[in-house]
Amino acid sequence: MPYAAGKAIEALAAELGGVDLVRLSANENPLGPAPRVVEAVRREAARIHLYPDSGSTALREALAQRLGVGRDELVVGNGADELIGLVALAAFEPGDEVIVPHPSFEPYTTGVALAGATLVPSPLAGYETDLEDMGRRLTPRTKAVILCSPHNPATTIVRRGPLGAFLARLGADPPLVVLDEAYGDFCDDPEYPDGIALLRHHPRLIVLRTFSKIAGLAGLRVGYAVARAETIDRLNRVRAPYNVNRLAQVAARAALEDTEHWERTRKLVIEERARLSAALARRGLAHPPSQANFLLARVPDAAAACERLFRAGILVRDGAGVGFPGHLRISVGLPATNERLLALL
Repeated sequence: MPYAAGKAIEALAAELGGVDLVRLSANENPLGPAPRVVEAVRREAARIHLYPDSGSTALREALAQRLGVGRDELVVGNGADELIGLVALAAFEPGDEVIVPHPSFEPYTTGVALAGATLVPSPLAGYETDLEDMGRRLTPRTKAVILCSPHNPATTIVRRGPLGAFLARLGADPPLVVLDEAYGDFCDDPEYPDGIALLRHHPRLIVLRTFSKIAGLAGLRVGYAVARAETIDRLNRVRAPYNVNRLAQVAARAALEDTEHWERTRKLVIEERARLSAALARRGLAHPPSQANFLLARVPDAAAACERLFRAGILVRDGAGVGFPGHLRISVGLPATNERLLALL
């Protein structure tokens, strides 16, 4: 099944006949990109007749300096989605098994299927990734384990202690472990592990991160993977040249320089997430404690609630589409938008 991204926001707004539509269904940055990023894109626009740097060299240099890793330990992709596909293309073969939490971000399973490998779903324990269950599903044919922390759509994290124990359990010849940290910038739990710090001790770990959320660059598609140099070399062998366009590269570099915008976004999301969480709880709408920039709320007749919110100009995600029927996945918005949402709920 193809990934159901939903209709474009312009088409949905047209359906409402002029009602202002706010999208709280795609976990986008409520502040948008930094002004510095917009200006960098404007300056670069006159050069779009030129091919981009095929290796995103300047961006990788900036990332390497920020993260304390080598430039050869980074690969930049057309969003983290492309990087998931590159891992599958480079590593998965028919007969391989790939353990994936279920439910979770749909492109994981798509990559496994396209590579002809065997998907081994590991059911969540409620809203939590069940590392014990994943461990029981390991076999000699396990090529990779995919973890998502904070989890999309469950909002929960894999904590430092359990993750360390799980990685140690994999032994001296472990499978690949793909750790998707797309929402890690919004985590304030002190037990949240730093995947890049783990790379020193776990050579088959691949950490995925993105500029889509914290930097507000979802429309430009920029993600990156951090891993040992030999792993990055394998990913580059199956990566298309010019996979990240000129505007995306300069925007990501400008975003890295504007740490104040990152901090403003993080602060807003954490504060509004707490306020939304408390307000939902007062309304009797249960939800797991979120460490992402969205919440997953159990709502009576979720499909009808989703439609009612849409007709009022607020688009949220029906949980049935992401493996959680009876829930709504609600992105954290600006304070005024969140007030509208709560009033309608």
